[in-house]
Parts: sequence; structure tokens; C-alpha cells
Amino acid sequence: VEIVLQRMAPRAQASHAKIRTSPKSRPVIQLSEEEATTDNVLAAYKDCQAVLVKASRDASTSTTKKRAAPGLPLLRCLHRRFPKVVTRAFHVEQLPAHGAAKSASASEVAARLLGKARAPPGPWYASFVVQRSRAALAEFFDAMPFRVPPFLRARGSGAGKVKHSEAAWVFFGTNPRHAALQGRAEHTDAIEHSGTWHVQLQGVKVWYLRPTAELIRQNRALRGVGPMRIVCRAGDVLCVNTRLWWHRTQIPGKCPLSLSVARDMYLDGTTPCKPDFTNVRGHYATRVFPKGSVVFTEDEAPELALPRSGDSNCGVRDVGGGALAVVAKRRIRPGEWFSVSASEDEDAGGG
Repeated sequence: VEIVLQRMAPRAQASHAKIRTSPKSRPVIQLSEEEATTDNVLAAYKDCQAVLVKASRDASTSTTKKRAAPGLPLLRCLHRRFPKVVTRAFHVEQLPAHGAAKSASASEVAARLLGKARAPPGPWYASFVVQRSRAALAEFFDAMPFRVPPFLRARGSGAGKVKHSEAAWVFFGTNPRHAALQGRAEHTDAIEHSGTWHVQLQGVKVWYLRPTAELIRQNRALRGVGPMRIVCRAGDVLCVNTRLWWHRTQIPGKCPLSLSVARDMYLDGTTPCKPDFTNVRGHYATRVFPKGSVVFTEDEAPELALPRSGDSNCGVRDVGGGALAVVAKRRIRPGEWFSVSASEDEDAGGG
């Protein structure tokens, strides 16, 4: 069931919007490009932690200057000029059917997808992070429709506080099949920023969102809300707090190219630290871990570094004989990202 998104009048305050639920409609605030003022977007985001801004399909009513959206040629250029940047945090959701073994390294798969003038036949789905290189970021942002969406840089009551990480997440894939191509399993992200905006540059990406218990406590109107299907087409921007929304994505069938770019945003004015994203699979639970159970031992994953959080779900414990293990501090559900507390002393304290 595709969701019916609530619309707002151009000058309406998003915080006054009422959420309506029914068997065939689900709550999310949608704004047109013309309605997406800074105040409207920030107020709506404060309420629901998810806002979809739909691009105008009519050039005469668009509020942003249109330019050709980047595609695979830009990604190939980045790979050619900055191969270490692309492969440093390269991850494959779905390998090409031919020509790339499951044991292939990130650099080998990146070369397979981006090292030639023609991409291999699909389906395949991959991502990487442009980070830790001013030259690569500058070249990449220069080819983008914008570095920051207009509604987050225009004058408004809260626009002056908004900051962004110096990194860009790139998600791209192709799906010639009739069936949808699935991304990562439903999960939440262990993040400390305000959320992420995702601009769809080419093709289509389908999101499925479901509120976490924490989000429902913050907004009781979300009680009883099931998974929501959100379709993002070229030019659309989805702002979402992926810590508070369970989420997964897919590329629909018969999609020659789906390309989207995301940046982390700090709405409270926090100065982002220097990014160092790894973008690897395996940091989230694929099954239930009861409280007190061993997630993995240091022998099993000696070099795995987990993100730190003030609301961590894991702790480091001595399991005897001087061996250390990461242990669930509470029941961990499938899809939750593993994290440890900000203080190592707290984790090592037992309990």
C-alpha cells in the first residue's frame, strides 16, 4: 500500500499539522518545493523526524535552478581521479550477477562497477562515502544540483544553526528485473546528529519507514502506525532521522539507474567532527540477542570498531580467562546497530 502523504498550505506552520491514520493512509508530512520554506521544514521535522519535499515537475513553478543531474559518468570520474576515496568506504548491497566474486575486495568491485565506460548488467546495488579529501568533495559538490537543499540554507528562524558533515554518501544501482532489488535489512542507525537528507538524482528509490518506540514516546500520534512506503523520484528530498525510524530501501523493478546522495545534518548548531565513516555490513543485528548474551568475542572480530553512544545496547565484558567479549546490555532486535557506551570504563565495569 503506497502511503498518502499529508500536504500543507504554503504558509502553514508544520507544527500545527495533524496526523491522520486509516487502513490505507499513513502519516508523513509532505511539502511541495514551493511550500518547503525553512520554517515549515524545520517545524515539520521537529514533529515527526521525517519530511518529504517533492520536486516540482513544472519548470515554471520550480523555486530552484534546474541543471542536469549527475549520473554514472561523475562516479566514474571520481573513481578515476580519487580511487582511494571511493574504495575506502565502498560497500556492495548486491553484487553483479557475473564478473565479481563474493570474496572480491572493495577496490575490485568498485573497479568492476566504475572502472569501465559501461557498467555490468544488473541487478546490482552499491554505495560509498566521499570524505577526507577536500579536492574530491569540491569536485563532487560542484557537479551536484546543490551542496545543501535550498530549504536548509535560506533565511529562516532556524537556518542559521544548521550545519553539515563534510562527507557525502552515494547510493547507486540498477535493476532490470521485474522484482524489486532489496537493500540492507530493516535497521536503525547509531547516530548522534539530527538526521540525514537524501536527494534522489536519478531514477527511483523506495523507502520503508516504521517509527521506533522512542519516537512514539516523543510523538504519541504515531502509535499504531505501521510500515510506510515512500517513493522518491528524481529531485525529491527526504529528510529522516534514521536513529528514530526503522528503515530499509529498495530499487524498483525496471529501473536502469537509481542514484541518490545524502549528507548528515546538525540542526542544533553542533560543529561536526571530522568524518571517518566505514560503511560496512555486519554492525547490526540479524537476529534477536537476549540481554546478557555474547554478540561476538575479540577473537571473532579483533579489529571491529563499534560506534559509541550515550544510549548504547552493548558493553565490553570479561568472559573469563582474560578474554573480552561484546555483550548485549538489553534485548537487541534484528536490524538494530550495535553500539558501545561513550566511556570504556563504564563498559568494562561489568553488569
